[in-house]
Amino acid sequence: MHRFHLLSALLFLPVFLLFSQPAGAANVFNALSLVKMELEQRYGITNLECFPFLINIGSNADEAERVRQCQVGVTTLASALKEIPNAGLRTVGISTRFLRSGGFHTLLVKWDATKEAMILALQSTPSEEEQKQFIGKVHQLKKQIQSGLHIRELYCTFKISNEQCLQGYQTLAKVEPDRRMSRMSWAVIAVTDTHLPEKDRTALTIKFDDAPETMTQRMKQDPAAEEWKRQKKIYAEIKKLYGPGFKALQLPNFFCDKSLVQEECLEGAKNFHEATKNPSLRKKLWGTVTVHKYNTLIKSDHNDEFRYDLTPEEISRVFSKKPDQSQIQISVTLAEKLEKRTKNNATGLRAVCDLQGLQSAYCARGFKTFIAFVRKHREYRVGRPFTDVMFIDGTQLSRVNFALNSKVRDTYIYIDVHSSPEEMKGHFSRFGSKPSAPVH
Repeated sequence: MHRFHLLSALLFLPVFLLFSQPAGAANVFNALSLVKMELEQRYGITNLECFPFLINIGSNADEAERVRQCQVGVTTLASALKEIPNAGLRTVGISTRFLRSGGFHTLLVKWDATKEAMILALQSTPSEEEQKQFIGKVHQLKKQIQSGLHIRELYCTFKISNEQCLQGYQTLAKVEPDRRMSRMSWAVIAVTDTHLPEKDRTALTIKFDDAPETMTQRMKQDPAAEEWKRQKKIYAEIKKLYGPGFKALQLPNFFCDKSLVQEECLEGAKNFHEATKNPSLRKKLWGTVTVHKYNTLIKSDHNDEFRYDLTPEEISRVFSKKPDQSQIQISVTLAEKLEKRTKNNATGLRAVCDLQGLQSAYCARGFKTFIAFVRKHREYRVGRPFTDVMFIDGTQLSRVNFALNSKVRDTYIYIDVHSSPEEMKGHFSRFGSKPSAPVH
């Protein structure tokens, strides 16, 4: 009934890996990933995401706090599931609200809910007969819609409830096909809570509470083409006003988030242009810079995001924290050198860094900590089927969600690159022989 942009793969692990006592402290992401493994093995929850639809993240510090909140919510959920072990969940989102969606195997849960509130949410599943009747209605409506409108794929997003999804289908079933719609040939339609485009730009979005006339009008037009015309006009204006300055900065990509109106986008471009007159920012390495409605984030050595109404002074202050180009080159060279030193080590693990959202200095730090671990715990051997350890930035929601649902998580151990030596030791103790006493 629903389609989700979530990675899935069932992970089967020896029980001792999940429930042996860890040594040392527990990093937030590392602890979160271990609870996810427990939920997967014990209760069949194959997909778990932290705040999957959160738009207003804020700063890097705010994002790190969201990861911590997610870990709190997942821990409470694990405790509640011990009371309701047969909840039948497959997909869970840690969020700011409760919402049963995606049929009857998907649930959004409040991160700060009590165990009792979680239990009530888990118990709210309709009876098997009610589920059967509901799914029957949905299948009948989808068949009617797809037959009349010739839609290849029709789905509801995870962001709306089962009832809202049904409401959207019932309204869409009232839309009368015509020649204009046939010419548009919408192959994919997503029923959701916004008209903003999905990640899949080939999908037409319609709101579940749109009137039949609104749905009809959107299906006769091409919102994606209209949006591109609007953006093309904005980017032409930005190039005219600030192109030479951005070129001097060696800035390859400057984008505005799809939620911004023209005035907000242009305001952000102006503020950034003014900020980069600061000589210190001209020493930074810029990849993709995105103007956002809410967020100001340093995402990697190259990519950044900032709030459209941030003043030039604030932009300069925030991004002065980015390493200079010379510092990045030193970090990249060091990381490459250290990676070679991790090869063919006694643990049986190949060490690699996440290619997205990870600063090179953090990558080098992760390799250093790993090399020190190997030296101090020479008898440690990873358990099967694990072959690789990947360092990720455990403070970034997108990278946390990637790691929790990675297709290769049955062979990769994901660990926060910010882990201390004791945190790394504690995490690795779950995946193989217990680390021996340090070798001096």
